[in-house]
Amino acid sequence: MNTSAQAYMLDTNVFDRVLDGEISISSFGGHRLLVTDIQRDELSKTTDDVRRTALLATFEAISPEVGLASSFAFDIEGAGFDQAYWNDGSEKFEKMRKRLRELDRNNKKPLNQERDILIAETAIKNGVTLVSDDRNLRQVVSEFGGCAIGSRKL
Repeated sequence: MNTSAQAYMLDTNVFDRVLDGEISISSFGGHRLLVTDIQRDELSKTTDDVRRTALLATFEAISPEVGLASSFAFDIEGAGFDQAYWNDGSEKFEKMRKRLRELDRNNKKPLNQERDILIAETAIKNGVTLVSDDRNLRQVVSEFGGCAIGSRKL
């Protein structure tokens, strides 16, 4: 991904906040918005048909730039072949995932945590701010040298 000032990586939960009217699409104006295919895949797996359709329409309305995830992952749609870079061998992903699991204390499914860390790691590696309403994920990003804010701070 090509980065510039005021670029933001949107976590999947941001699309929920927009759909629910908690934040306005206009708050994204003038900002470069980034995602990976992971976020689109998570939205497409929403079980409620009406909500899934609305979330995907919200995604299209926001129209973020879609780039490669920072690390390849076999079991995660959006981070597979042609969707992600090979892992750089730094073990940052593993360390970040371990820290998120400590903070979440098993409140989330491990696969969801892996998706979250791939999104967060991509933001860090691209030098952009992660926008997420997941407090623990924001903490991990900060601890690993990145910048993260809640959706209402944009």
